[in-house]
Amino acid sequence: MSDVRAADPSEVDVVIGILVAAFQDDPMSRWVFPGDDRRRTRAHPAFFRALAELGFATGSVDLTTDHSATVIWTPAGGDGDLMIPGLDDDELHRLGALLGLMAAHEPHEPHWHAQFIGVRPGRQREGVGTRLLRHGLDRYDAAGAPTYLEASSPAGTRLYRQLGFADHGPAFSPPGGPPMQPMRRLPA
Repeated sequence: MSDVRAADPSEVDVVIGILVAAFQDDPMSRWVFPGDDRRRTRAHPAFFRALAELGFATGSVDLTTDHSATVIWTPAGGDGDLMIPGLDDDELHRLGALLGLMAAHEPHEPHWHAQFIGVRPGRQREGVGTRLLRHGLDRYDAAGAPTYLEASSPAGTRLYRQLGFADHGPAFSPPGGPPMQPMRRLPA
């Protein structure tokens, strides 16, 4: 029996809590939400709520049964016009620049985009993220659909390559921001 399942929309706060914890110290998150940790702690819930609601509305959100990890999947071009309350003008500008770069590097063909893959800090490097992703990859493989994501760390890039992803062009970064490696996977 799998320890990963589709999240129910009523679990949106669980999904948000996992992503807030997982991305608190992420380099790209620090770039989008500069300043002290308290600012990210206040901004992340609205940001991840918008993305989780998008995943529930247009794609899927997977969750481990122990609530240690989650991933938001959206269809190609599924970012749309995210409305995120509470962000200041600088954060909105940075986020817009990042989302624009992400859209420019995304494959043109139909695919499923793993938007955010988050594992609680105390559970990282235990294989939880691999099982979480494998669940979604099996679903999209069965449908014959390619998948796509952006790796924000060398460790993530290695993991995604082990799962069959390949580089989809060179790494990119917003002005003054950390690099992200676009990666694409054809169905197995």
